Amino acid sequence: MKYDKNEKLFNIYVFFTTFSRNLIEVFIGTILFKAGFSFHEVVLYFVIGYAFSTILAIPCVAFSKRFSNKILAFVGVIAFIALQIILNHPVVSIPYLFLVGFVFALYRKAYWVSRRYYTLRLISHQQNVARKYSVMSVINQLGVIVSSYAGSIFLEFFSIEIITMISFGLLTLSTGILHFIKFKAEEPSKIKLQPFRAMRKTPASSMLHIIFYELGNIGKCLFPLYLVMYVKNTYTMIGFVGLFANIAALVFIYMYGRLINKKRNFLKLSLLLYIIMKVLQVNTEGIALMIISFFEGFVLKLYEQSFHKDYLILSRRFDPYNFNLLYELVMDVGRLAVIFFLFFCFDDPKTMIYVNFAIMSLGLLFKFKTAPRKTANR
Repeated sequence: MKYDKNEKLFNIYVFFTTFSRNLIEVFIGTILFKAGFSFHEVVLYFVIGYAFSTILAIPCVAFSKRFSNKILAFVGVIAFIALQIILNHPVVSIPYLFLVGFVFALYRKAYWVSRRYYTLRLISHQQNVARKYSVMSVINQLGVIVSSYAGSIFLEFFSIEIITMISFGLLTLSTGILHFIKFKAEEPSKIKLQPFRAMRKTPASSMLHIIFYELGNIGKCLFPLYLVMYVKNTYTMIGFVGLFANIAALVFIYMYGRLINKKRNFLKLSLLLYIIMKVLQVNTEGIALMIISFFEGFVLKLYEQSFHKDYLILSRRFDPYNFNLLYELVMDVGRLAVIFFLFFCFDDPKTMIYVNFAIMSLGLLFKFKTAPRKTANR
């Protein structure tokens, strides 16, 4: 399997941006909690962040189409550095949560809209899509492994300023790599953003799977808070648990990518195993927690690889701008609805994690369909 220059450059971009982001991103909720915000106020920050993310979906995709995804990626870099500066000067107030939520949403939206665009252009139309994505996933995982524990050390013993300097340098240089990625000429001015038409073409079960998959990010936000509240109140505890999970994931990714490329998929099975592992994670401590975290990382990548194979195949039916917008809107609305429900109905991280993954389990009832609705073109 050959990799062209564009793919190699993009994989370098993925590694360094993933490394830089994960030095701090996984710890944001914990940073707010340690700054004096209550658990419920931290969850309110998640609500605010997802709300702004929903609002920014159309403007960010429209910006990428009107100007370029390269420029949008640099907007994400600026927002991410601003976020770290803001986190280093905490003020325990609701307006501060709105500020952090907005800047976080802008960074995430700018980064992922641009990154997903390049992923769609480079990978989705290739025959061996699962294997190609597995390589990118390995690169991504290497960045996570190196950064997750390093970030916890920096926060525990030093300060955010060190992370900010590292992030600024690496994000700026790596985002510059996008300038050297060249595609066949396209005319985005002739493409109209039609998110509702794209939704009508997309099977409802597939849109539900996008929501169920992205609900895993709510669990990723809540689990560090559970660790500092009920297991051990240190950043290094979060980093250590993440290290075990990410090493397991790295061992598994490429092997599985080769397997499912041969028309095999284990989406429902992997979803079931992932939910079981997450429930076990919040019911174990000590060595048992590390062992469960190792297997959680294993089945999480099983689920991620299975999902991305289907979603990349589905994306072939759309232009990258409209599919990007479809994904962002469906994901944002689903995550916002669930986190809003959790915020108003529960006040304990373990209960929220249970309920969140109970909702995710509904994915076991639906099949991810990769063909559009036949009635959409009428």
